Amino acid sequence: MADRERDLADCVGAIYEAAMGNGGWLGVGDRLCRLFDARTAVFRVDGEGSGLHNLLRPTTASEALYAAYFHRVDPFRAQARRDFSTGRARHVGTAKLGPEIVPEDQYLRSEFYTDFARRNGMRHMMSGMVGVRVASPLSLYRDSGAEAFDGSDLRRLETLLPHLQRALELQRRLGLQAEAASVSRTAVDALPVGLLLVDAGLGVRFANAAAAAHLGRPGAPASLAHAGPRLDGGTYLSPRHRDDAVRLRQLVASATSGGVGGSLRLRADEPDGDRPPVAVMTVSPAPATLAAEAGAGTEPFALIVVHDVARGVAPPVGMLCDVFGLSQAEAEVAVALAGGVSAEEVARQRAVALGTVRSQVRAILDKSGAANLRDLERSLATLGALVPQGPG
Repeated sequence: MADRERDLADCVGAIYEAAMGNGGWLGVGDRLCRLFDARTAVFRVDGEGSGLHNLLRPTTASEALYAAYFHRVDPFRAQARRDFSTGRARHVGTAKLGPEIVPEDQYLRSEFYTDFARRNGMRHMMSGMVGVRVASPLSLYRDSGAEAFDGSDLRRLETLLPHLQRALELQRRLGLQAEAASVSRTAVDALPVGLLLVDAGLGVRFANAAAAAHLGRPGAPASLAHAGPRLDGGTYLSPRHRDDAVRLRQLVASATSGGVGGSLRLRADEPDGDRPPVAVMTVSPAPATLAAEAGAGTEPFALIVVHDVARGVAPPVGMLCDVFGLSQAEAEVAVALAGGVSAEEVARQRAVALGTVRSQVRAILDKSGAANLRDLERSLATLGALVPQGPG
């Protein structure tokens, strides 16, 4: 009895480990067969794009044959699907002997038994109903030379079924979370601004595509360096300019210790010649949920937003037409003004009267809701930051 109880506990543990991805379902199948003196254990699910698959046994010729044809004529499977669809709450978590599900004479005369089950040692059956979206009965079989399952076997199986049901629900939630995390990562990677999640030592736990692209360019004012001060030899954020590194560490220390962080402009290291791209970094405390979704653990982290100020900040003309309802000419004037050109220079470039440009400026301010040209520039810079950055 003590061995049975220990085997039962081991089986429960293996079920949860398999659901969380820390162990294999094949190990669960071996434990079930040992616990119930069964010839085989069956727990078939519909895999994504891979058809019907028994999680508890290795893929064999007989399993392939079942998936290809015999699942259609399996009377136990058909009855389980009917029970699940008409009375899920009543059937889930209950176990039955084979004859309680399909009469003995009907089973022995069936095509399923004659051409498949008899050849695979599936004479006596016991099954318990579980499932999240569809019926997924757990079935155990003994061959014709063994005794049929009895009431003590049923009670033991019904002890396992609630654990298997919760494990299935847990596995589904984990799968949905993984899918949501994948969608979130794709969305974050599509942002035109760089996002980094760093610890107090500037160790990088996450960087989206824009951050990796900007900081990976030759001559960037900061880089994602490998090895360095982190004990695990991972990646850390390294400003090129020493003063910037000191200031960034101060801001990150503030953000990870209850402060608010702050902003800094990363400078070029070389005083002469072609200056490398310049970036602005905004540092703030990272929300705990964001750190958890990134798999960064529970310690405090800082969220760094990286914006390449070397990029033109003016949005496309078409965007201004769509957002503010500007005419093509008004949008072109707005873009020119955002680039720092005076109204006089715009008039000269467009070969129009200065009064025309001033009239267009008044229309632009009115339609955009900007109080003045400086306010307009801030609005245009915000819109410009939303424009995806092209390659290179």
